[in-house]
Amino acid sequence: MTEAKWLKMYFNQSSAAIMIFQDDHLFKSNAAAQQLVKKYHLSPGYLLQIVKNQWRQDEAQRLTATAVTLPVAKGHLHLSLFYRVLDPDQGVYALTAENHQQQQHLSSIEHQHLLNRYINRAHEKERQRISQDLHDSIAQGVYSAIMGVRRIAQDQLSAQQVQTTSQTIEIQLQQTLAEIKAMALDIRPAVLDSFGLVPAIKALAKRLQANSGVTINVLATDKSDIHLSQDGQNVLYRVCQEAINNALRHAQPSEINVLVSNHPHFVQMQVLDDGSGFDLSQYGGFNGHSLGLMNMKERVTALNGFFKISSHPNEGTTVTVKFPFNK
Repeated sequence: MTEAKWLKMYFNQSSAAIMIFQDDHLFKSNAAAQQLVKKYHLSPGYLLQIVKNQWRQDEAQRLTATAVTLPVAKGHLHLSLFYRVLDPDQGVYALTAENHQQQQHLSSIEHQHLLNRYINRAHEKERQRISQDLHDSIAQGVYSAIMGVRRIAQDQLSAQQVQTTSQTIEIQLQQTLAEIKAMALDIRPAVLDSFGLVPAIKALAKRLQANSGVTINVLATDKSDIHLSQDGQNVLYRVCQEAINNALRHAQPSEINVLVSNHPHFVQMQVLDDGSGFDLSQYGGFNGHSLGLMNMKERVTALNGFFKISSHPNEGTTVTVKFPFNK
């Protein structure tokens, strides 16, 4: 394929609307330009007048860009217009128009793909953690109990030894059962499905407070989750769980407060700790601080929510999440 054919193919297949003028007359346009003109009943000459008026204010430039909003049948059309002189002697110039809405749509698709990659990565990390816990804790506990049962069955044990070994097996299985229940609570607390977001957060706080010794308070208005979808409640619970665990692991707090409140158009949750805090600038705002923090943000963003972390060294950390009410 020759160079001329490549250029012609690019011209015709470009997503940007390209129009070539000579002496103010439309000489050639690509498919995107023809579709734009036809769909919105635009005049190429009018678009040319708009951008040439801007160009005459600074004729020293061979490329001029301007933004324009035009009334159309269903609202307004937002365009970026680029005017480039190709051959001043022959009076040839190009006008390129890019549709803001189309650009935003493509950006939205690309952003959604990025969100999906982050979320998939976080899910895979969570699967790895569960797999590791099953192998290191649950499987080892069950294996130890199996060894005890085999000893009773195969060895010549006295009645006292059988009783002692049986008690050891029972204790081991009780510990393993407790670990399984704890894992089940981390994966999916039944209280969230049965009673809703606020009772689930209170149960989480009670359990983590008992395990850590750190005071965890939950302050919530009545029925603060009544307008949220199940997905919204799930994400708020996970964000709360991650924020509290992050504080306990990294910040050495003496107190953590969880605030859930109704507002006219949204539900807000804040998790505040009085721990060591950290410098957000060291983590690019917070990206990269941990996959857990990134996972929190992406889960919220995927449901059109608002997510923010505020922190300073020795001043604690506040995680804020807002979700609009379901219509």
